[in-house]
Amino acid sequence: MKYSQLKDTQQAAFNNFEGIIFAFTNKQLDEGLAKLGASKLDIIQCSAGMFLLKSREAALDTLLETSNKEMKEALKDESFLQDALTYELCNHEYCITGNTRDALAALDLTSEEIPAHVMKASRIAASKDY
Repeated sequence: MKYSQLKDTQQAAFNNFEGIIFAFTNKQLDEGLAKLGASKLDIIQCSAGMFLLKSREAALDTLLETSNKEMKEALKDESFLQDALTYELCNHEYCITGNTRDALAALDLTSEEIPAHVMKASRIAASKDY
């Protein structure tokens, strides 16, 4: 599986998770609560306009932990790691900035955790692919 496929799969699982609404106005919050059949007492505010049914908090924690473990395990495979690093370097405009910091942060890795030949190949690919 490619990095982008795993990201898409994990994003779809999050998008399809029941019990989350996003609201940035009171009207949106009221509409979201109606959709959930809930009241303000039934939800918690997470971040960035995200609200979650209290009853689904443990399930969301499980989903996020599973996704993180799955990604960490996949990153142990060198070809997957190179694909992931190249993707994130392109995503964070390495060809313009020449900086790997944001790409590494997106993968929750440090440069010391990446074999030098993988880093070099990813930098070259990101410079060409972008």
